[in-house]
Amino acid sequence: MSWPAPENDPVFIVAQKLGFFSHYNLEITAHPCITGHQAIDALSQGEVVGAAAAALSWLPRLHGGVPAKLVAGLSAGTFRLLVRKNIGITKIENVVGKKIAVLNEDSADQRFFSVLMRRKGINPSEVLWRSVSEDRIDQALESREVDGVVLQDPDGWQLLSENQYFLTELAGSTTGNYAQRVSKVFGLSSRFLADDPKGGLAIVLALRDTCRWIEKHRDETAELLSLHIPDMNDDDVKHMLAHEPAPVHLLGHWLREQMAQYADELKLIDLLPNEMDSGAFSHSICQNVLHV
Repeated sequence: MSWPAPENDPVFIVAQKLGFFSHYNLEITAHPCITGHQAIDALSQGEVVGAAAAALSWLPRLHGGVPAKLVAGLSAGTFRLLVRKNIGITKIENVVGKKIAVLNEDSADQRFFSVLMRRKGINPSEVLWRSVSEDRIDQALESREVDGVVLQDPDGWQLLSENQYFLTELAGSTTGNYAQRVSKVFGLSSRFLADDPKGGLAIVLALRDTCRWIEKHRDETAELLSLHIPDMNDDDVKHMLAHEPAPVHLLGHWLREQMAQYADELKLIDLLPNEMDSGAFSHSICQNVLHV
């Protein structure tokens, strides 16, 4: 399966290290990739049978014809918009005309904040999005080449924690309504679901059990995760997880309902057609292998 940065994703680490995959006789190999788009590309090209990516990345691709079904919501989002202090950015409206760094253009991070801006009546195209490589983010901020950056954890949390003297978090998905919603979603290829329905069921059961374990074992999850994140010990990771949304995992009609919400939001930034029935679309792209 294709999984962005599996080395620091709690769901993948717990599923592998604690034997949730092997419990269902699954031998899982992670296909290396960096972004959700790359994960979906690997699935659409037949290189993998499953992929994890943000809903904001999945839905336009599924509308475009990627042969897959969403089968499980894995976790809430950790999108953070960090800005330099003392430059007059105190609310989301102030980012108009400002230079905001993104690691990957048209990423789920950028899409999330574009939706947030649309809801505030702001045209996201009025923000000066700048593509900056991860190893240059600190330099770009300190040199005032950019005014802010959008990131996900652990990168966002580490950057903020190490630079509190000149950075502040302006907005994000870790509090409020978005903290209650799933962001990362797992999809399986339509061919795999047709050819091996028992395999699809086993994968979803393993992911379900993993997410349930994480929900009840936050400290143990932090200890496992800290082994995979450079420069963060157990206490650092526990502190980060305490400032992230509680675990969210969805199946069945609960997943379909939230995908319909995301479809409505993607219409706001012109990534899905306005005339499309979001509920019907959500039903067409989700499959309930557990019949929940």
